[in-house]
Amino acid sequence: MPLKLCLYSSAHGFGHTTRLLAVASRLRELEAHSRIVLHSHVPDWLVAVHMAKGLERRGTLLDVGLVQSDSFTTDRDATLERIRALRARSEELVCAEREWLEQEDFDIVLADIPPLAGRLADAKRPVWGMSNFGWDFIYRHIEDERFAPLAAWSAQLYRGYSGLFRLPFAEAMDAFAAVEPVPLVVNEARFGRDHVRHRLGIAPDRPTALMTFGGLGMAAFPAERVAEHPDWQFVVTAAAPPAPNLTTVEPGAWRLIELLAAVDLAIIKPGYSTVAECCALGLPVACLARPGFAEADLLIDGMSRLIDCRVLTTEAFLAQRWDFLDGSLACRPPVPAHGAQQVAERLLAVVR
Repeated sequence: MPLKLCLYSSAHGFGHTTRLLAVASRLRELEAHSRIVLHSHVPDWLVAVHMAKGLERRGTLLDVGLVQSDSFTTDRDATLERIRALRARSEELVCAEREWLEQEDFDIVLADIPPLAGRLADAKRPVWGMSNFGWDFIYRHIEDERFAPLAAWSAQLYRGYSGLFRLPFAEAMDAFAAVEPVPLVVNEARFGRDHVRHRLGIAPDRPTALMTFGGLGMAAFPAERVAEHPDWQFVVTAAAPPAPNLTTVEPGAWRLIELLAAVDLAIIKPGYSTVAECCALGLPVACLARPGFAEADLLIDGMSRLIDCRVLTTEAFLAQRWDFLDGSLACRPPVPAHGAQQVAERLLAVVR
C-alpha cells in the first residue's frame, strides 16, 4: 500500500512549512503514489511554488508559536492570549484530529514542530518531529515570567513524540526521547543562476544582493542605503519604494533558493530556512540581529562558522552606509544539504 503521510507545521512564519515541503518532495520522488496531507497556515502560493501537485491541504493548526507584527517584533500579550485559547480547546482539537487520522488510516506524522502533535502518537501511528528548536526553548528564553509555564507545558508534550530529526544549528532539544541528527534540509532549485537573472532582467556580471526578511517582512525599508549603491542591483521579496537599482519579485514566482543562487550576497534576518539555503550555496550574508529571539543566536553562531557573515543591528542597517558591500564578504564552499532526502528515507523505513 502507498504511504500515507500527514504533515503538521507550526503556525509561525514560512520556514517550518517550506522545510516540510522539501521532505514531501523527496518522498514523492521515492514513492510516487504516496498520499501527503499538509496542515499549515501559509498562503497557497508558497505551497504551489514548492510542490505544485500531489499534495492535499487541511487547516488544522496545533500551535501558535509567536505572534509578530513583523519579523523582528513579538507581541507577547497577543501570543499569550492565543495560547490560552488553544489550550482551552486542546482536548477537543486533539480528539478530533486523532479520530480523523484513524479514519483516514495514516501511517505516520511528521511535525515541525507544534507541541500538541505529541498527543497524536499511538502504537499504530508514530509522530516524528523535525526542527532545530522546540517552542519550550523559545518560551524559556523570553524574559517574561508568564512564559515559564508554557515552556514546561511544551516540553511535556514533546515527550509524546516518537522521535526527532534534529537539524543543524540546534539547541539541546532534550525534551525528545529519541533524537537523530540530520544534515541541512533545503529545497531544490528548479532553475540556474543565468536563467533567473535573465528572467529578472539583471546582467550576468552585475553585483546583485537579495534582501529578504521572511514571511512577515520588515516594518521599515532602507531606501536611502539602496540609493547610495547605484552599482549594485537589489532584489527584494516584499513591497518597496521604486528605485532604478531595485527589482521586486512577486510572491510565488520563485523559490527562495533560486533567488539566492542568482545573487552575490544575501541580506537576511536569521531564520532557519534562509540560513540553511545560504549555507548550502556557500553564499555570503549580511544578517540583521534579532534580540529576544533565542533561535537567532544559534543560527548566527552556526552560520558564522560555515560562510562569510556580517551581523548588523537593525539601527545600523537602516542608518549607516553598507560597508559590507565592499567585497570583503566572499563565497565559500557549499555545505552538504541532503537532509530532506535522509528524512524521507527514514520515514519510509520507520513504517515498512
